[in-house]
Amino acid sequence: MPLGSQPKKELTSASFFIIFSMAYHHEWSQSYMKDCQLTFEEHHMNNEWFNNMLSMLKDDGQLYVPFLDKSFNKQGQEIC
Repeated sequence: MPLGSQPKKELTSASFFIIFSMAYHHEWSQSYMKDCQLTFEEHHMNNEWFNNMLSMLKDDGQLYVPFLDKSFNKQGQEIC
């Protein structure tokens, strides 16, 4: 095996489930900040922030975004 290379890992059904159960919200900022005239990079950073905050929530937790006056559940769905 060449130096620095690692053996390929196979996806198990458990890891496959984990990958698909952890939704990444690529367009959250573009959906909720569409009137703010943000750059691609600013939207990207907002999306990263949103996903990082969701990942820290407990299953029944809520993320409140004061700028929008909206709350979201762990799946990224808006709570009315």
